[in-house]
Amino acid sequence: MTVSDFGEYTGVHGVVTMDGAAIADVEYDCSWSRTTAAHSRSGKHSDIQVPGKLSVKTTIKKALVHADAAKVIGYTLSDTPLTGTASTLLASSHVLDATDNYEDMTTPTIATPSRIRYTLGTNATTVAGTITIIGEDANGDAQSETLDVAAGMTVGSTLTSEKLYSKVYGHTIREVDSTSDTGVFAVTSITGSSTTTVGDPKTFALVGQVVKGGNSITLTQNDCWFSQGGLSFADAGKIVEVSLPVEMHDPDTLTAVIVTA
Repeated sequence: MTVSDFGEYTGVHGVVTMDGAAIADVEYDCSWSRTTAAHSRSGKHSDIQVPGKLSVKTTIKKALVHADAAKVIGYTLSDTPLTGTASTLLASSHVLDATDNYEDMTTPTIATPSRIRYTLGTNATTVAGTITIIGEDANGDAQSETLDVAAGMTVGSTLTSEKLYSKVYGHTIREVDSTSDTGVFAVTSITGSSTTTVGDPKTFALVGQVVKGGNSITLTQNDCWFSQGGLSFADAGKIVEVSLPVEMHDPDTLTAVIVTA
């Protein structure tokens, strides 16, 4: 007799996603434990005990691959955005002549959520001011951000947003002046290359799941971050590996969904 399904799960049935995107080559370990709260009693040989605090321990161990390096290295240090598409939103802004101007982008929609870069052209700035970007975030919610423009920016200098935008409707440039009133900004979205420095870590939703046919076990952890990071490599006979302990803001929000077909 041939058995079509032995019923057991193996590693081949597992996948881990971070903020909805799968991470490749992952070993995933999520476990939880509950302490015992005890109190001594008169006239008894033992303490009375009740269930105490719950703690969750999670570790991701994986081969380091190009596509995930930004997440598993960069996100351990800061929440610097690490995604994006290079495209031109506005080839040339209104001239920088110390007046306040609002203008629409020529191409407001970006293929993937991206940071926005302003590149100065034609002439240097002579008077400082601001640029307010108006658009939508990755979820389609309204979002704006103000960039400070310094006096003395030279041609080719850039300003880059901290936030990611899925759309940029337009911007308002205030007070900025330039030599001969001829300076302009080109507005583009940029790809994910970035320099990560120490700051607040990136928080993310982590989902670990094993699926076999119509059967599955899914663990969901919200508001997580990597508590450790680093890089270690040895000889050519070993794949570079990263081991990433994960902390969870509120272990009470851990969910486990078990489906039996």
